[in-house]
Amino acid sequence: MDKNLTLKELSDWLKHLNKMPKKTIRKLTYMDIAGINHLENHWSFIYLYFFNPKGSHGLSRLFVDTLQKIILEETGKEPLKMDSFNVSREEGVRDEKGNNKRIDILLQSDEEAIIIENKVNANLYNRLDLYWKRPSMPDDNKRGVVFSLKKIETNHPNFICITHERFAKAIECALPDYFRKVEPKALIFLQDFIQNIYNVTHSMNEEEIKFYFDEENRKKINRLAEIRNNVINYIKEVLENSDRLKPYFQENGWKLSVKKKDNNEYVYYYFDFDNMQHKVMLTVIYNCLWNYTNKCRIELYLEIGTSEMIGTVEKHLQELKNQGVEPEGHKKRKNYWHFKKHEISFTIEDLSNEIAFIERLIAGIEESGFYDDGMKIVELSKKRLNAYLHL
Repeated sequence: MDKNLTLKELSDWLKHLNKMPKKTIRKLTYMDIAGINHLENHWSFIYLYFFNPKGSHGLSRLFVDTLQKIILEETGKEPLKMDSFNVSREEGVRDEKGNNKRIDILLQSDEEAIIIENKVNANLYNRLDLYWKRPSMPDDNKRGVVFSLKKIETNHPNFICITHERFAKAIECALPDYFRKVEPKALIFLQDFIQNIYNVTHSMNEEEIKFYFDEENRKKINRLAEIRNNVINYIKEVLENSDRLKPYFQENGWKLSVKKKDNNEYVYYYFDFDNMQHKVMLTVIYNCLWNYTNKCRIELYLEIGTSEMIGTVEKHLQELKNQGVEPEGHKKRKNYWHFKKHEISFTIEDLSNEIAFIERLIAGIEESGFYDDGMKIVELSKKRLNAYLHL
């Protein structure tokens, strides 16, 4: 990492940076949701469905005609007639030792065949020679195809490699000619599958990779990342520094203790009373300090931290409301409740000096009134516990 880069050099570079790759948003697919976006067998089932010209999708010969057009472009071999053919998968063929091998997808008529090996996230280790011999017909009446995410060598003279992406793009281009009778649900399914192919093929933005691996860009990016980490570690250290915070807590009469979290996002200041640890807390979420858009801030929550305490508060909520303590509709789960929220804004001056930072934090807690509200919840819980013990 080049630490000799000055802040002015970095600032000038950022100001004049006009070749930053555009951020790409990955479109979520149904296959993502189902957790099958990378699974080869599921891709084969989908191909099987669309390759069947008599399928309910209504797309007729779209897939087989498009595939043969690409084969013609790659090899110069004229398309097969494939007037009437069966579509099957996992067709068995035995090797010399009697071990069973399986063809992923086979399109076969009485006189012609297209043999397809489907690869997603696996190497091509298959016995293509055995697959080629499986349909017993002249070589001129057969075509061999390997689908893969990237262009690979098939190591067989009668098999060509076609990427999933190339085939998907060709399908999209040819689709208008087959659109008239398409089943609407099948069209949605096809569009989702094509998007999934694009997502898996380009799991990382290629323009971003090229941008990062430019030597000058990389030096500056790494230096900026170091600066960012320094800022994060400084903020985290201040917010989790028990020794520095304790005198401020004591000065205000606050019985709070720091619970460090193994992250760069938030820290707990829990109300330090018997039987209360982690039940009522001031939660400081500070990662928004470096992700902010409108103003530099941290988020402060009065949090109820156990299901037991949540039950107590819910049961006696009206009693708290009578004391002026009301929830504000923030995130509520089984084991925690963001009961109230307050934002503490910071300036550069507040952040650049540790004492100023802590004083702004303490002032923000005072502004929120969350300690007093938290104490009312603590007292309510202690009161109900004592009543229960004296039954």
